[in-house]
Amino acid sequence: MRIVVHPATDLPYASMVLEGFAQVLGAGGVRYSTAGFPSRYRIGRTMAFYLEDDPGARGFVSFTDQPIVHPIGRAWARVHCAVNVDEDAADSGVLPLGPAFGVRLRSPALTARHVAATWRWAGVRGARDALERTRLVARHERRRTVIDAYRPVASDPDYVFYVAWPWAKHAEVNPPRAEFVEACRRAPGLTFEGGFAPRRRADVPEVLELSAPRRYGIREYLARVGRSAVAFNNPAVHGCLGWKLGEFLALGKATISLPVTRALPAPLEHGVHLHVVDGSPGAIDDAIARLRTDHRYRRSLEVNARRWYEEHLAPAALARRLLGLLQR
Repeated sequence: MRIVVHPATDLPYASMVLEGFAQVLGAGGVRYSTAGFPSRYRIGRTMAFYLEDDPGARGFVSFTDQPIVHPIGRAWARVHCAVNVDEDAADSGVLPLGPAFGVRLRSPALTARHVAATWRWAGVRGARDALERTRLVARHERRRTVIDAYRPVASDPDYVFYVAWPWAKHAEVNPPRAEFVEACRRAPGLTFEGGFAPRRRADVPEVLELSAPRRYGIREYLARVGRSAVAFNNPAVHGCLGWKLGEFLALGKATISLPVTRALPAPLEHGVHLHVVDGSPGAIDDAIARLRTDHRYRRSLEVNARRWYEEHLAPAALARRLLGLLQR
């Protein structure tokens, strides 16, 4: 079996699905072509594909922050999925993928084939577009790492590491994150490291005092998050499922979270997979204190978070789910 993928696919966003197809089918099981796709398919942050031996088995995935139902996905695809799905879209047939995040493909050959296919598709007229997409892939390769690096490690109840991006345009994302940072800083006996990532341009004054001392490379970031007693999640830009939530599940973290408002492939339950709070200072303080001292509860959240990831979000699980839906 082989899967045919359109070259316009945005690799940084589709990387977990591509990695899953490569794991299940082998790197040679992924082929790029424009044949069989809508002639004007150029939508950003999406992925279109079909089974080579059954061109009618078409799939479409949206990775956009907003829960938009794409016309091509609705009209062309047999299976239409999205990372961000509201309940109305879910009821209309758009299936929630879950909080996927960017990873570096384990097969350099598959990455190279993706870039080459992008240039063939773009041609001379689209050279600027192809160059920009190549730059995005190169930056993704530098900043991300392979899925195998996302492994749970023992947590330290007296240490918390948390780094978040300070949003200027989407400032509503910042206050819950700032409250968590402040709660960690005031928690007695807790060593906190991190804060809001320093921006190279245009600092956000509202959170400048809560800035991290520096930026962290992906490997160091994962090691420190892994050691952290707790993680923190809140709805990101446009209320989306941020990459952090998927990373925390993959790392098996006990995560303090504001309510998740987007549809999921399976529930993330309070007290089972997450510790859900209303975002108030008292609720966050109490959550940090409980997860630091109630080791059995923290361990239960860690184990169940990783189990949820393995069942619903791991690349091979994503690929098998999509292939199963395509073959119905």
